[in-house]
Amino acid sequence: MKRSSDPRKVKRMNIQIVRLNSGEEILADVKVKEDSVIVKKPSLILPTGQGSIGLMPWMPYTDVPDGIEIKNSFIAFTVKPHDELMNEYNSAFGNGIVVPTKPAVSGPALTLTE
Repeated sequence: MKRSSDPRKVKRMNIQIVRLNSGEEILADVKVKEDSVIVKKPSLILPTGQGSIGLMPWMPYTDVPDGIEIKNSFIAFTVKPHDELMNEYNSAFGNGIVVPTKPAVSGPALTLTE
């Protein structure tokens, strides 16, 4: 079977943080519907101390390849994560694609003279 090279047919992930009314923050591939969202490969964002966070599977004991549907009435908001968090998610739960970090911008060294 020949694969299509048409980029329009490649499924893109829509990685979002979904904040539930319960306070849980879920990082997942999100599909937005009219009155709900479907989360695929969801992971729970957990504080681990000293200003860092960790990811663990959310609902790991389920077998739902089509995702879990969450009604909008249970959702406070959704937001795009930082690249660093998205890279961590993709390494552990997603497609493995890592977005390169942006290089620091620097200019020539400047010195003050009198």
